Amino acid sequence: MAIFKTENLALFDRQHALSDARHTVMLVDDMDANVSVMAAILRPHFHLIEARDGQEALRLIGELPPSQELACIVSDHRMPRMSGVQLFERTSLMLPDTLRILVTAYLDLDAIVDAVNAGHIYRFIAKPFDAGGFLLAVQCAVAAFEHRRLLGAYHRALEESLPVLPAAAALREQARAAHASLTALEARVRATLPT
Repeated sequence: MAIFKTENLALFDRQHALSDARHTVMLVDDMDANVSVMAAILRPHFHLIEARDGQEALRLIGELPPSQELACIVSDHRMPRMSGVQLFERTSLMLPDTLRILVTAYLDLDAIVDAVNAGHIYRFIAKPFDAGGFLLAVQCAVAAFEHRRLLGAYHRALEESLPVLPAAAALREQARAAHASLTALEARVRATLPT
């Protein structure tokens, strides 16, 4: 089953990365073709880690250097040995700040409820999906991750060094800019959703 509209893929191959700072995104799917398509859409924008199942994803997460933060995990739901929801349950404990996007061709209410409640997902994407909408959803997740990261740094700076206000003010401005970016991206997502 195709997971995106193929006519849009060439457009995303030609686009430049949105910023010099490339966040890390993990793709998890047991079908090589799906991983290849998602990677082709996201590679110009993010550093990618690819896994073919939940066990491999957990192993790769364990091997990440401390300096490398995982901004987002995009996982298929139905996979052998470990479902996407089960993977997200485990990663929500290991990486609470990492955003999670569940992709599936099977739309059942139980999977959606499990994903939201147990897996703490950020977005749920149904296959087949539009390449532009997929990219935008991942960009929103990464922007939300960055916003949370900067907001946490801002709060730590306030707590640790209240007298040193210039550093806290700079972090506050970065957090506000990240929030504005996230708000703009989410508005774009809402505008692309069918009414």
